[in-house]
Amino acid sequence: MSIQDWGAIGEIIGAIAVVASLVYLAAQIRQNTQQIVHSVESNRLAAFERNIAAGNRIRELIILNPELADLFMRGLKSYAELKPTDDLRFAMLMRNMFSEMQGAFIRQMSVNYDATAYAGNTQILDSLLKNTGVREWLEFGDADWRPEFAEFVRERLAAFRES
Repeated sequence: MSIQDWGAIGEIIGAIAVVASLVYLAAQIRQNTQQIVHSVESNRLAAFERNIAAGNRIRELIILNPELADLFMRGLKSYAELKPTDDLRFAMLMRNMFSEMQGAFIRQMSVNYDATAYAGNTQILDSLLKNTGVREWLEFGDADWRPEFAEFVRERLAAFRES
């Protein structure tokens, strides 16, 4: 065999190696894509479960503590009319509730990048905003929320006032 024949054989072997490498690479990319999809889905589920757990903690506090339930109901009616100690406790309860909602909002945005996917918690926020006491608390309060959540609350409050 001549050198040209060996060169042609080498080119064929090289081409086969390139094709085999491309097939292997495609299989690896497909496998990696499936792992990413599963990871994203797992993160979505974890965020959903954390949102549920956060809401359950607040509800459990109110369910197990009749005095807190009474304070919550009075505060919903009027934050301004609460006694100073009750005023503080209601404010702390609202801070906890809104902090949990903010956490859920941020988790939702980081997983879905879509505020419309926050619809369930939007209903909870709206059910709070319909109460005079919560709106009064928002006016008195100094919320230390992340800007995107603060804007979301302002938008929901404005939508509530327009309706």
